[in-house]
Amino acid sequence: MKLSSQSSPARIIKSVPFFNKLNPQEAAALTDRMVVRTFGSDRVIFHHGDPGGLLYIIVQGKVKITHTTAEGQEALLAILGAGDFFGELALLDDSPRSATAEAVSETETLTLHREEFIQFIRGNPDFSLHVLHTLAQHIRRLNSQLSDVFFLDLPARVARTLLLLAEQHGRSVPEGTLIDLMLTQTDLAEMTGATRVSINKSLGLFRRANWISTKGRKFTIRNTQALQDYIQVSGRTVPNH
Repeated sequence: MKLSSQSSPARIIKSVPFFNKLNPQEAAALTDRMVVRTFGSDRVIFHHGDPGGLLYIIVQGKVKITHTTAEGQEALLAILGAGDFFGELALLDDSPRSATAEAVSETETLTLHREEFIQFIRGNPDFSLHVLHTLAQHIRRLNSQLSDVFFLDLPARVARTLLLLAEQHGRSVPEGTLIDLMLTQTDLAEMTGATRVSINKSLGLFRRANWISTKGRKFTIRNTQALQDYIQVSGRTVPNH
C-alpha cells in the first residue's frame, strides 16, 4: 500500500472513531487489509442503491454525500474531508448504499472490505464493543439532527450547519474561523431543507449582525458564541399546539 500522503496508514485509521481504540499492532494488522483508491474531481464513488461492502477513509481531498428523492430533489447530507469516513453501514449489514458519494476534488482513500472487517472483529472480540459504542453515538447525532428539523427555525438550522462545517473544515484566521470549503447558497439550502431565497435572508441576518462574513464562496465565522446563543434561543421557542 502506497499513499501520496506523508502520514502512515495506521496513523490515518486511528483518526476514525471505529478504530481509534486500536493499539499500534492492531492498527497495523488492519491497515494490511486495506486498499488505496483514488478518485478524480467530480467522480461519483458510488450511487444510492449500489451494492455496499466497502468502508472509505479519506486520506486527502473532499467528498460530498447526497440523497436524491424519487421526485428528483437532492439533499446534501454532508461534506467530508481528510480523516473523515463514509460507507460504514455497509460493513455491518451489506445492504445497498443509502446515499450517493461524489469526490468534490482529487481524493485519495483507504478502503476496507466488509469480509476483512468481519474477520478482524472475530479475531478481536473487545473491538466489537467499541464498534457498538461508536454506532450508538452516530444514532444520537442523527436524533439531534432530526430534532433540529422540528424545533429550530431556519436561521438557527443555518447557524448549526455553519458551525458544524467550521468544526469539520475550519481554520483560524484573524477574523475568526474560515470554513475551508467552496460553498454555494444552493449547498446550504440542500443541507438545511430550505430554498436559496430563504438561505440568502438568513445569511443576510448573520452578516448584518457581524456574526459571519463572506467572500465569494468562502464563509468566515466571526462570532461563534452569538451563533450558538441564537440556536439555543430558537430551540427553546417551541410553538404552542
